[in-house]
Amino acid sequence: MSGSDRRLQYEVDVDWANLPAHTNTVEGIPDSAVSLRFRREKNSHRGISRLKALRQLVAFCVNQECLEEIAELSRIETLYICQTTADNLECLARCRSLRHLIIEHGTRIPSLEWVTGLPLLESLRFQHLKLVRDLSPVGSLRSLRAFGCEGSTWATQRVDSFEPVSHLPYVNALFFTNCHPKTDGLRPLHMAKDLRYLEVAAFFPDEDFLALRRARPGLECPWFDLIDKHGTIKAAVKSLAE
Repeated sequence: MSGSDRRLQYEVDVDWANLPAHTNTVEGIPDSAVSLRFRREKNSHRGISRLKALRQLVAFCVNQECLEEIAELSRIETLYICQTTADNLECLARCRSLRHLIIEHGTRIPSLEWVTGLPLLESLRFQHLKLVRDLSPVGSLRSLRAFGCEGSTWATQRVDSFEPVSHLPYVNALFFTNCHPKTDGLRPLHMAKDLRYLEVAAFFPDEDFLALRRARPGLECPWFDLIDKHGTIKAAVKSLAE
């Protein structure tokens, strides 16, 4: 199974092939719509809160005012936000049905304290939240089954440690592509008892990967097979670049 298939399996990405057609306006969208793919242009988001039947929303260029309207969608279950200038996400606590949240390129979001208002989340993934360092608030999400904290193609996401997510009782999958912890390396993941799948950057020495495999023998991580095939992480990375 490919990495993209795994992301769909664990609901940390959206099924782009099955989304409705892209729109820059909510005018003409029927009240009965359950899925929407929308890009804000100036004030084109105004009125999105009337779409009370929405279960899935993919939204681009979300500013603070747009986010406040999105938070009025009481039936929303899956929310994907890309390129947001919002810096206060506490309003999302009003989305009581929200189970799957993805935020990419939220460069003004200062922390993750607001996630404590979403205790029923089952999957959560961030990409390029450059101000965020502390993952501790994620430790409060006891229903979480999949979590991702990732850098972008051009920028590494730096966090204090992976330790806050290592004790979540039901997490099956973690996605740490281009994410570098300041301390502890992969060691906290030895305690992730339900962890089945891991995507992580090749920032860590061979022994860290081998120790993790010994601690979690049922864990699937693409680097494990590559180390077996090529002998070292360095050789595996070189082979991928050729």
